[in-house]
Amino acid sequence: MTVFARRTTRAGLLGLALCLGGARHARAQQALLGPGAAYVAAGISGIATAELDARLAARGYPTFGRTATALGVGAYRLLASGLMLGGEVHGLVVGEETRQGRVAGLGGGHATLGVGYAVRLSPRARVYPRLGLGVGGLALWIESAADTVRFDDVLADPRPDPGRRPVLSRDGAVLDLGVGAELLPGGRGALIGVRAGYLAARFGPESRWQLHEGTAVGGPGASISGAYVRVVIGGAWRR
Repeated sequence: MTVFARRTTRAGLLGLALCLGGARHARAQQALLGPGAAYVAAGISGIATAELDARLAARGYPTFGRTATALGVGAYRLLASGLMLGGEVHGLVVGEETRQGRVAGLGGGHATLGVGYAVRLSPRARVYPRLGLGVGGLALWIESAADTVRFDDVLADPRPDPGRRPVLSRDGAVLDLGVGAELLPGGRGALIGVRAGYLAARFGPESRWQLHEGTAVGGPGASISGAYVRVVIGGAWRR
């Protein structure tokens, strides 16, 4: 066999090996990645704002209770092992209230990356626990009756005036421990489910809030920690 023939044969065998290896890799990847889903969620979340409400009431401001409306979006992918990998973003709508001419609003939210494990009850139903880690925050804003200020006053002191519209906020890490159940009426396509769990938030020293570019100390403890229940509606796919 000539040198050219030997080289040609080796090149052909190498190309065949690469093609077979690529095909095996593609099949392995397809076997690893399973169904997925994307969804919107809505429900009720508890929030730890008892101390904040007491401080607001003492100063004549409206209070907000200890629950918030939660609205969110999320998605996940199921691996062949049953592991669920995904992410979620949720906003907490508490509201804006007026009392004795004073206006205050409260809101927050959180985002997590999570892992779960799906237990298949049937081709159209599954349940799963989920652990999510991420960040979240809570914000309190106060409207002032003084909507009009003197131009020269702004020139004399251009810094934001905390008396006009201060925004006090807290943020930090969150841990989401939950369980879920989902129904897929056609095995894929439409998805409906329910989620329940507890969100734990760690926002640092309880008395410290952020105000503009500074810090407000001596404040009440408050966070977005609390139990939640959500309804999930979305779509699922097999591969």
